[in-house]
Amino acid sequence: MGHIQRLLLITLFAAISATAEPLLFDGQLAMQHIVNQLAYGPREPGNQKAKQGTLAYIEQTLQPLDAKLNQQTFSAYDLQGTNLWASFPADGNIESTKQRIMLGAHWDTRPHADRDRDKSQRLLPVPGANDGASGVAVLLEMARLLAARPAPITVDLIFFDLEDMGEIGNRPFSIGARQFIATNPSYRPSAGIIVDMVCDKNLSIPRELYSQTRARPLMDQLWAIAKRQGARAFKNRPGHYISDDHLPFLEAGIPVVDLIHYPFPAYWHSTEDSIDKCSGDSLKQVGNVLSDFIYTYGQNQAK
Repeated sequence: MGHIQRLLLITLFAAISATAEPLLFDGQLAMQHIVNQLAYGPREPGNQKAKQGTLAYIEQTLQPLDAKLNQQTFSAYDLQGTNLWASFPADGNIESTKQRIMLGAHWDTRPHADRDRDKSQRLLPVPGANDGASGVAVLLEMARLLAARPAPITVDLIFFDLEDMGEIGNRPFSIGARQFIATNPSYRPSAGIIVDMVCDKNLSIPRELYSQTRARPLMDQLWAIAKRQGARAFKNRPGHYISDDHLPFLEAGIPVVDLIHYPFPAYWHSTEDSIDKCSGDSLKQVGNVLSDFIYTYGQNQAK
């Protein structure tokens, strides 16, 4: 074999090897997305400047990644909301959209810190580092990976508004997710995963019980990946029935699992939900499980 042929083979093997290497989720980049969201202030209905700034930030982060963006505004319970839908087609082919996976997170924050230890703070808004910003941060870092290497299946990232208005003014939780289902009745992803409150330094994600009872095969796949990766935040034990953005999808017959910290941390729905509670390592554990699930989707279904 000549020198040139050897060089060509070395180059070819290097290219194949580089392509085969898994893309790793960067927990520190995700942490920065949390910091950037917090800079706008609480993303609740009474702070439209913060909401508009945050929505623009999410869109501006996604636009350079060639995501197909669809902003859907809605009115419900005397409130105005906006869901943002970003699609990354399978293998970069905009026509390959028959099978798809949905990753979702809520981007709003709770307007009342009604569980604050200081009763005088309970009408103040929640900063939402963990409860809101962490899920968004995971989706934005996943967007970077999907742009760098298209997945074998179309992936939709959906950012839901008005999730955290439950029990305020007789409103329910997950308003934005329910509006999304109503607006898009033909939307039928093969699987979906909601990411909520996933940055805690002592992250604990047990098997949420609505997910366990209505989407067990999907949950088993995710926990098998977590076990293989040694993702210690995923606890192989029953959690609790939690009202979150997965419920409207489950009620519509779509298998969606909720990845959420439980028991809820002491700062949940309080003014102490701040960046010092967050960990890039926790975000990375969640992100790497999602990445593995997405990029090996066809293999998972064949088993």
